[in-house]
Amino acid sequence: MNEILARAASWSSVPYSQTGFHTNEYGTYRTDCSGFASMAWGLPGRPLDPHGGLNSVELAGISRQIDKNDLLPGDLLIDARGDHTARHVTIFVSWADPARGRYWTYEQCSGHGTIHRVVDYPYNGDAVGYRPYRRREG
Repeated sequence: MNEILARAASWSSVPYSQTGFHTNEYGTYRTDCSGFASMAWGLPGRPLDPHGGLNSVELAGISRQIDKNDLLPGDLLIDARGDHTARHVTIFVSWADPARGRYWTYEQCSGHGTIHRVVDYPYNGDAVGYRPYRRREG
């Protein structure tokens, strides 16, 4: 398992909140989807980032869009449309089928908290907003 996925797995059963924070061996991060992705990617949490991680738009801003077929474990699928109540980010783990129509993900979801599950590509049928991203080097 790569470092990003190991960090993601460390948040088992963390409740979702756009205003709450969780502290573990990797730091203190906001417990929404983008705070979770920030933690998994090893970005600064509190106190360096008082918000406890980047938001979905900022995560897309430090990344480059990639092709679906180039997805690797630890890449993100981001929907950066709308405001903080509509945006979402999920961490790609692996393809769940040879046709690449479903994949395993780690995500922080309202009503569920941290989950590891299979979703349809790009994200449960939403082909409009979700795009695959990889963090830029450097």
